[in-house]
Amino acid sequence: MPCEHCPHCQELERLEQERLAEEQRQREAIAALLAQQGDNDFPLPVANPAGPNEPIPDLNEHQKKIALSICNNWKEQKLHYIQGNAQTGKTYLLNAICILMRNLLLKVEVISPSIFPQQSKPLKKIYGQSDQSVEDVDIFIIDNAQQIPQNSMKDFENKLKRTMESDEAFGGKTIIMAADFGQMLPSPADFQHKLKASLKHLTENHVAPFKKHVLPTGEDNWSQYLDMVRRSPKVAVPAENIVKSVEELLDFAYGDVDKGVKLQNSVIVAPRNADVDLINQKMFNKIRRKVNIFEAQAIGNVIRSDEERHKLRLKIGSILILEDSFEGSPKGTRVLFEDFTAHHLNCRDLATNRILDIERVKRFLAPNENTPRKNAKEEQRHVKQFPVSLGFATTVHGAQGRTYDKIGMYHMNDTFEHGQLYTAISRAKGMECWKVLL
Repeated sequence: MPCEHCPHCQELERLEQERLAEEQRQREAIAALLAQQGDNDFPLPVANPAGPNEPIPDLNEHQKKIALSICNNWKEQKLHYIQGNAQTGKTYLLNAICILMRNLLLKVEVISPSIFPQQSKPLKKIYGQSDQSVEDVDIFIIDNAQQIPQNSMKDFENKLKRTMESDEAFGGKTIIMAADFGQMLPSPADFQHKLKASLKHLTENHVAPFKKHVLPTGEDNWSQYLDMVRRSPKVAVPAENIVKSVEELLDFAYGDVDKGVKLQNSVIVAPRNADVDLINQKMFNKIRRKVNIFEAQAIGNVIRSDEERHKLRLKIGSILILEDSFEGSPKGTRVLFEDFTAHHLNCRDLATNRILDIERVKRFLAPNENTPRKNAKEEQRHVKQFPVSLGFATTVHGAQGRTYDKIGMYHMNDTFEHGQLYTAISRAKGMECWKVLL
């Protein structure tokens, strides 16, 4: 019991009253912000960087309930896990929570292996941040957590514990993550090992358990079909979604490309890299434009070599994919190649319409039988080349975390991993937005 006349106890009581008053103010502010929303379920997400008083995307009844539960109790309940099928609005909800928290002047860090409406970074980037920058963060939001191995998350937790000098789970930081474990899981091991390596195991067995929030599956036909694909080992594909030839599949996704590809959000996915290379080459050959060859450089000199890995063949109008993050665009971003100079590729982001001037970067060469490394201390050889490759097609794993206006699926009867077919189909926005060549 505090001493009635002790200055120290009086100061502690005053600070506690201020803390409770601040928490009440935050709760009232959150309730007021959410009360201003309309009844729209899924309007377009806010794409600008978050800041004070930024508009909050409208939430439906289920999303609003989860947002209030998390935002009103983020100090008491610090671990939250949002579960839901594809197309239930997990990323959309995380974006709204991020804006809510930032409007309350809290420091929020977004971690995502895929594109997110706000600025985000992959988990490995956090490892390299200074302890002070990590300590300043109030809340970590993690999207598409099914793509993050459990070991990586444990390393992240250990960094937070060390930085905060605390044995609490995640160093006492608030963690809000969303995942759909019906999609492809990390690690190339068999299914049992993949499941144990995923964060599903972590959320269920952590010493300080995550509070689980579930976004219900919609009642519309598309949501019900996705739920059936997620649950069933065998899937019946409607006849209207099946094509009979590669050419028909290419025409559905990209249309007439004789003079280049239009600025559209389309893709073809395949389970194997060899199939991706085949589709990319077929699309590349359909564009009737000059082939531009960009040769790799070493210490300012062009490498004269017959090896294909030293040459990049591109046509204006091709779709490319970033193999490394560049100017805030994450690895895997698809761009339209519009022009070039000797040192830049002028491209346009297909998702945001943002212009990128891509420069050559260091590309490290893996040792081979012709040029082996003499010892472990020998400097690894590298060249300078543009960090892009053809992106008309991608693997199912490469498409994870994104949605497309049109998606073609090639040889999906060759799926060999947990969740490949469900992940591929759920990248489409509706039943009429995808076709498959079995």
